Amino acid sequence: MPHNLRIVDYVIGVPGSLHDANAFSRTRIARHPESFVGADEWIWADSAYASRTWCVVPFKRPAAGGLRPDQKKFNTHLSKVRVHSEHCYGSLKGRFQSLRELRFQIQSQKDLNYANMWTRCCLILHNLIIEI
Repeated sequence: MPHNLRIVDYVIGVPGSLHDANAFSRTRIARHPESFVGADEWIWADSAYASRTWCVVPFKRPAAGGLRPDQKKFNTHLSKVRVHSEHCYGSLKGRFQSLRELRFQIQSQKDLNYANMWTRCCLILHNLIIEI
């Protein structure tokens, strides 16, 4: 997600609860980062994600002791950058209130396909609105 809150990659279609890192591993950016991230670029992520050359995560507190001051400072700056992704979710759900809670139960593949289509349409419209 660039600074303009545009969504560049997503995964939908997995019903139920799924850990963020597991969902992220299913994205095109996780499987083919070279298609999204240049040699001198990276993405910011939270501590649930694996650290990669193209994926920067915060320092984790060691079992014994704490973080060094420079690590704490890095984590503080990282959290300020990552708040933009939270703004993106807030903007998306604010525009499309239906994404807060779909008002039907998914009981069949047809229901799941409908929910996926609805979500995909909201994501596309979100990006189109940003471009205006």
